Amino acid sequence: MPVATPKNLVKMANQISLNLRANGSDDVVAEHVATHLQKFWSPPMKQMIIAQLSAPETDLLPVTTVAIEKLSQMQHDKRD
Repeated sequence: MPVATPKNLVKMANQISLNLRANGSDDVVAEHVATHLQKFWSPPMKQMIIAQLSAPETDLLPVTTVAIEKLSQMQHDKRD
C-alpha cells in the first residue's frame, strides 16, 4: 500500500467514489463511500482524510467531499 499521505488518501477516496458512481445519485454514492471508509480505513487514515475538509486546496471530487463529511459525522456519532 502506498504511504498514507493526504495527497494519496485524496486520490484513493476519489477512486472509490468513481468506482461506486454507478450505484445511483451522488448522495447514495457518498453514503457508500463513507461506509467503505468507515469499515476499511484505519483511524489515522480517517483522521487525515477528514482533515482535508478544512485544507485550503484539495483535489477532492464534490461527491467525495460529501462522503468525507458523512464519514466525519459517523466518527462523531461513534464517539458519543
